[in-house]
Amino acid sequence: MSFTFRPLRSIHSLTSPLLPQKSLLRPLSVRPFSSTTLRPNPNQASSSSPTSQSPSTKDPSHPYLYYHPTHTHLTLSFLPSPPIQKSRTILGYLPLENATLEDFKEEPKFIETLHDAIQSGLEANVSDTLQYEAETRPTDGWIHITDERAIPPAGRIGETEDLIGSVYVQEGKIIASTYSPLPTYRLITPNGVLTLPKGLDTHLIKVLEKIDQEEKK
Repeated sequence: MSFTFRPLRSIHSLTSPLLPQKSLLRPLSVRPFSSTTLRPNPNQASSSSPTSQSPSTKDPSHPYLYYHPTHTHLTLSFLPSPPIQKSRTILGYLPLENATLEDFKEEPKFIETLHDAIQSGLEANVSDTLQYEAETRPTDGWIHITDERAIPPAGRIGETEDLIGSVYVQEGKIIASTYSPLPTYRLITPNGVLTLPKGLDTHLIKVLEKIDQEEKK
């Protein structure tokens, strides 16, 4: 069994901390979680799962997102093979049926993994976009790492739920040791699921693959 989406009947009853009140007023977009009720889609391609009777499913709207069904819930990850329970690679969990944004349960271990991967990626200078922003900054100061599911207009700062962290720039260079996560960031909003800047996204996948291999030994 695989999954597709259909529109919510109503978004006004959503009360999750994942969705600040201002988010309830936004029209749902066509991003992965824009329509958040899941329904089986037998025609969608999927991969076999050794840990459940249902197959894992790739979200066609996101470059890395997979749903791994168990008997009780959907596990969300950026890797195609099902993770172990409570894995550091798991973004979070959704019910098997009629899941909405308010039902998403974040996995705290993933947040730690995410920020560790971002800092190591900054140390390795993996993002050309962030390097360019640092080099062209006229003075020393902080720059934000913004989730690319909702890129703000030029010269504007993104919504607090889309600001992943900040890092200090000195003389045009990123000081990776100063990277500071922002507590208001949310993995999933009506605009979609975590989408890192280019370079950091592939670095995160490499980190997750290494963790997955270590956890399954």
